[in-house]
Amino acid sequence: MKLKSTLLSAGLLLTLTATPLSTSHAILDKTRFVLHLGAAYYAFHHWDLAPFKAGKFSAGAPGRTGNIVKAGLALAFAAHEVSVAKKIADTSKSPILMKLDGALGSLTGRMNTVSNDLKAGKLNPADIQALESDTNSLSSSAAAAGQPIKDIAAPIPGL
Repeated sequence: MKLKSTLLSAGLLLTLTATPLSTSHAILDKTRFVLHLGAAYYAFHHWDLAPFKAGKFSAGAPGRTGNIVKAGLALAFAAHEVSVAKKIADTSKSPILMKLDGALGSLTGRMNTVSNDLKAGKLNPADIQALESDTNSLSSSAAAAGQPIKDIAAPIPGL
């Protein structure tokens, strides 16, 4: 009888401790996800979108080629961070991350494509505008799901 009571107590204790662990794991997933996407958004907004809107990629702009190459490197970093966020979402049990997971694959692919073009010195303004639209759409979806994404300043190797 005492053994049965001890086993029942141990089972109850295990159940009580296992539930918070899975919940806290989902919270850590969301935190990591938001940090990686925030770093990606910062790189894109700071090194790609802001210079583009300021006309630093326009023909005849001083330092145009250097700015475009830096933008390509920053976008490669951003694509890597989005890819890491996607891996987190792929393995997470969080319903929010599962919902946002689908948009991340296409965003990573587009970022890589535009990054390679920029690093080669090629600029298509429509690509930058499409990336802005994609990131805004993902941000809106995340905010609507209760997980807003904000730019997080992160050092980018080489810049």
